[in-house]
Amino acid sequence: MKKSWKLIPIVALAIGLVIPISAPAAEDKEAFFPASIARENPGDKIFSTGEDAGINFSQIGKWPDKLCTSTLDPVCDFSNAKWGVNTISATAMLNVCTTSENEDCIESIEISRDGGAFQKLVFEKYVVGGTCDISASAGCAFPPDASKQLPRGGNLSIWSEAGNAGANALKYLVNYGYQMNYDDENKYFVINNVNLFVRPMKEIDGFQWNSLWSEKGKSGIQYDFHPNVELKATVHMRNKVVGWFKARMRDVEVQILPLTSTNNRVVVSGKAVTVPTFGVVRAESQLTPEERDFGNYFGFGKGVTGGDPGDPRKFEYIEYWRNKLKDTASHTNTSWALQSTRWTSENSCLNATNRVLGVVSTNAMGYDGNPPKFSDGFLNYRVSGLHYGPDGKTPNLGTYDLVLRSDAARCLYGFSNAPVSATVSIAGADGSQSVATTVVTEKDGWLKMKAAGFTFSEKQIKVKITQEPSAVAPVTVAKKKSTITCVKGKTTKKVSAFSPKCPAGFKKKP
Repeated sequence: MKKSWKLIPIVALAIGLVIPISAPAAEDKEAFFPASIARENPGDKIFSTGEDAGINFSQIGKWPDKLCTSTLDPVCDFSNAKWGVNTISATAMLNVCTTSENEDCIESIEISRDGGAFQKLVFEKYVVGGTCDISASAGCAFPPDASKQLPRGGNLSIWSEAGNAGANALKYLVNYGYQMNYDDENKYFVINNVNLFVRPMKEIDGFQWNSLWSEKGKSGIQYDFHPNVELKATVHMRNKVVGWFKARMRDVEVQILPLTSTNNRVVVSGKAVTVPTFGVVRAESQLTPEERDFGNYFGFGKGVTGGDPGDPRKFEYIEYWRNKLKDTASHTNTSWALQSTRWTSENSCLNATNRVLGVVSTNAMGYDGNPPKFSDGFLNYRVSGLHYGPDGKTPNLGTYDLVLRSDAARCLYGFSNAPVSATVSIAGADGSQSVATTVVTEKDGWLKMKAAGFTFSEKQIKVKITQEPSAVAPVTVAKKKSTITCVKGKTTKKVSAFSPKCPAGFKKKP
């Protein structure tokens, strides 16, 4: 994790320089919220596709009945904490960095439009999220405890563009947080997952049931990103976060540099992606056995079932709806998110317990919730989605980004440190090839491969990394000296050399 992983060069802005941003010309569009689909009866169910990251809020203890104000609260009995029996968990929404608290925090959020220069967003305020009750004595925030490696549990943060204020302005809700559990053997909290996502939103008066947050008579409603928007987030992250990340963004760039003995400075940027989705209303009494099974497996939230797009059953779920929906997505949502994973690989080159190894990002409805598999010389990754967009005519176009440590790629193929190249191909389930634009670059110890413009059904993305034969270091065989005996009359002489020869007038003794 000490090398920069280029999934972003850090752009330094002159101190004190604020460049106003003119009001965007793009139309503000409220995001599709599946639960808002009209239903004839309250018990009707909606089938849709899930998201990668959800809104969260800080809490420590055991949800929902044993929440604590701090690690000193007797409600949380750490002396009796046992993994799986009396587990104490924590979700920490991480605050903006300050001079006194400069670890596990948000340093900056930046935005770029239409390929222009990044401009820093302005931090406005904190708000609570989800169902957090701000009047409660516990469950919404907590102080840090360095002895237990627990960061401060804060709140969601709202950021705005400089020069783009006003009651109807589009703002950005940032969620950067850890999900943790207390390790009763080592006596500290360990990080299970890291979530980082940014959502466009507008603040309204009053409460609205599809709000991202509600507080003091205000609510936040999610909107879609404007087209061609790129975000850059700089965060301070615990250096024990290792392995693989997954993302919802395009043209991903990442840099990781050591910051302190416990934190890395992580900079991640990428363009927001459009993710096709759908919403189907079903009367509860008329659910098919398959639909009931999907609902039981993925669960319901506000009457909607979707499920993690990386779930193993997501392929089966999408195929079930494909013909029923005429292979057409009814809606789209935009997304910008990064998450750590617990992905593991049977291949030692693709497994890591001490560093970040790679990032996989796609806008597919469903994808393989594991790192790319290495088989027959190819890195293989599976994605799936409905073929057409909401108009029923325009194909949904897929994006795929793979950023992998260069030494891991060389480990797979046994290559030298000389430059490598790669090919990215998109194969359909029936073996047909799909046309896509592919790019492969290598920089700062990271190999970056991406494909875009391919259409969906179920696709196999295949990456093959190659190296010119001349680039393979030749095997050098160490030469040894040999000794011969030379004679001239009664005189003998021994000559030792790599290619010994007798001096003039001497002959080699047989």
